Amino acid sequence: MKPFLFFIISICFSKSQEYKLSCFGIHIADIKQSIYEVGEIKYEIQSRGITDLIWPTNNNYYTSFDSATFSMKSWGKNVKQGIYKSSLDAKVDPVDNVLKYGKESIQTVEPIYTIFTMLAMVQTLPYDILDTKWFPYEHQGKIGEARFLWSDSSLVWAGKDSIMCDHYRMDINILDSTFSIKGETDYFMKNIIDENYIKEFWVKRKEKRKIIKARVKNNWVTFIARTNQ
Repeated sequence: MKPFLFFIISICFSKSQEYKLSCFGIHIADIKQSIYEVGEIKYEIQSRGITDLIWPTNNNYYTSFDSATFSMKSWGKNVKQGIYKSSLDAKVDPVDNVLKYGKESIQTVEPIYTIFTMLAMVQTLPYDILDTKWFPYEHQGKIGEARFLWSDSSLVWAGKDSIMCDHYRMDINILDSTFSIKGETDYFMKNIIDENYIKEFWVKRKEKRKIIKARVKNNWVTFIARTNQ
């Protein structure tokens, strides 16, 4: 009975958002984001168009976090990219402040954040709380810090009308790669911490905050995700 009630509560108190990911103006993937008030965030990424023919991708990421502090409790992923398939799971032991990847353990601090809890947080808290603050960060065994820098407020086209958004740049600094999960990488997790990529987010400013647009770019290529609303 309890699992069924938990499922019903999760469905009732969740918000989902779908995005189209493009590169050089070409639609290359669909992204579905689901955030649950019980403290969960999930992403589903499915390749589309010519990308799906050349290098089909179907990746899923799921994270559980403290709904008050956004500190990670556990996270995992299931990755299918071409012939490459992989899965990974990790869970925080709050007593010893370690993150367990199977039989391996990493010493961390409490609270600890990931790319996914950071994205949940920026869609919940106002910019004046987030701006410039560094958060302890973990990324597949690598330890570092991450922050959002508020840039400005601007109108962003969202398919039907323009929405006033807070514009952030996200910085991720990896400080310790002593314990790094080998052979467990994928497109997103590999490139999101690449210091050569500039990471930007436009988040709806008023009630029901959500990412309207995201852009990751370097000197050669730009990826843009836009809401399908």
